[in-house]
Amino acid sequence: MSTRISVERETVDRMILVGMDVDRYQTQVIPDLQQRVGELTRALKDLVGAVGVARHNPALANQVEGATARAQHVLEAGLPNTKGGQL
Repeated sequence: MSTRISVERETVDRMILVGMDVDRYQTQVIPDLQQRVGELTRALKDLVGAVGVARHNPALANQVEGATARAQHVLEAGLPNTKGGQL
């Protein structure tokens, strides 16, 4: 005995679009965000380390400037571009 389930075309189209969105998130958006988190984490660690060094040795305060500039650059880079401006 075979049971058939009737599904409207609109529902099928929506399911296909959802599947495409999931694929895009898995292949593009999630890796881009993971890379961005890594960049932000490194910039923050560098900045925190430079501030710690400058506290103990004010003569090395220029390290804070360098780390601040790198952190600013990472922040200005913003989020990765995605289709339609949405994640």
